[in-house]
Amino acid sequence: MVDHVVGFEADLGENAMRVVEADGHKLLLAKSGGRCHAVGSTCPHAGAPLHEGVLHDGVVTCPWHKAAFQLATGRRLEPPAVDDLPSFPVRIADGQIVVSLDEQPDRIDPVRHEADGDTRCIAIVGAGAAGTAAAQTLREEGFGGRVVLIGREDRLPYDRTVLSKYSLSGKKGGEKTPLQDASFYDRHRIERKIGEVTQIASAMRRLTFADGSQLGFDAALLATGGRPRPLDIPGHDLDGVHLLRTAVDAEAIVRTAGRAKRAVVIGAGYIGLEAAGSLRERGLDVAVLAPQRAPLEKQLGADIGNVFRRIHERKGVMFHLGHEVSALEGSGQVERVLLNDGTILPADLVVAGLGISPETDLVYGLPQRRKDGGLETDRCLRVTDGLYAAGDIAAFPLHGSGERIRVEHWRVAEQHGRIAALNMLGRSIPYNAVPYFWTIHYMQRLDYVGHAESWDEIVVDGDLEKPEFLAFYLRDGLVRAVAGWQRDRQMASIIDLMTGRQDWHVTALRQAVG
Repeated sequence: MVDHVVGFEADLGENAMRVVEADGHKLLLAKSGGRCHAVGSTCPHAGAPLHEGVLHDGVVTCPWHKAAFQLATGRRLEPPAVDDLPSFPVRIADGQIVVSLDEQPDRIDPVRHEADGDTRCIAIVGAGAAGTAAAQTLREEGFGGRVVLIGREDRLPYDRTVLSKYSLSGKKGGEKTPLQDASFYDRHRIERKIGEVTQIASAMRRLTFADGSQLGFDAALLATGGRPRPLDIPGHDLDGVHLLRTAVDAEAIVRTAGRAKRAVVIGAGYIGLEAAGSLRERGLDVAVLAPQRAPLEKQLGADIGNVFRRIHERKGVMFHLGHEVSALEGSGQVERVLLNDGTILPADLVVAGLGISPETDLVYGLPQRRKDGGLETDRCLRVTDGLYAAGDIAAFPLHGSGERIRVEHWRVAEQHGRIAALNMLGRSIPYNAVPYFWTIHYMQRLDYVGHAESWDEIVVDGDLEKPEFLAFYLRDGLVRAVAGWQRDRQMASIIDLMTGRQDWHVTALRQAVG
């Protein structure tokens, strides 16, 4: 251990954060509860500078994607980070702050389980955000039995959010992907099984695979996510027409984009717009078409949706809104997109982003399955005895209102995976988080906290043209959700505030975030 003086205690105020350097390592130095602490200075998820985030009650929240860490230990408390922060001993000597560095400050392994002869088996169906979070949590909590992580893709679990945001553009984001390396799963006895589960018999606690093999389990998590809704029109099977869900899908789109000049994106939701932006960054001419009058109108309202339209139009993307596709045409390869008003758009690449349907066909005889394919859970994400659901497929009670919702976003899925894992170990921990997600366009990010499928009014604080704003979604006089653009710290604070209480009036919440 090597000691380094990094400042004077009197110069570091309560809840202050600053970056200091010791022996070539950048550290986040902060004070909370009258004590000084030192941890890694950047978020392990995507490299965000943590000193630009929020420190509240001993928790540091990342300014970019809102991962949260315990300042005193560096332990991660909220995703999307999958690793803890390195944490360093601090002492005060003659008014000076002294930090002790170990030999490898960049890596702390949080997994502390031991093989103990436990004969139980926990099966996790789905190796995405929820499934991998559950597997890691089981080992972190000391579970010593078998953990079987089942996925269809013959590759390490990866960050699916980068596909539309970065992969199609050819650029690299800072997000950690794969989520963990192969040695992590080997070291912690997480069995990765590549295969397709065709049936779950929850009463008999048995999985059946496509090859006829079976696996018995003591508890199981269904985290299968969703499948893209197909493009059901003439010409959907032409070469150059793509859906986007997996890394294989993204690789196929990139191959087509390499020989294409004109792309048409069908759908103006989050995936469609992110794909449009990425293809435009790749240099293609891009047109977006959708039946609504503004992008993301259903999710955010026309005024906020048109912020996205202006951002994309400034980059050269064309919009054809208020129209539907009637057919795709071409001689083997897509060449034209026909709209219902007779408009013809030339295209040698088509990407359809029409949303997803929950992958729950393999579950039989459960009354909790809804018309939309989601599985109803209780507050602990339990579907029935011994079976849990997480991520896109879980229809769970929203904390505060009890309204049953599905949320198709990465951070929520990771939170679900952790809660489900704890409850499979015999806990009774409800999912009480406030939903949060982000979307990125040309390296500009919108954050969204809460859940509002409908609203009476949107109150905007800021400038939609710039853009730089908070948008408060009100129903029955209360704030149900907030969208923010270029308001990183305020949005990080809003997560804490809306988690703590659900009866905010807009004036009070605006005052609370400053």
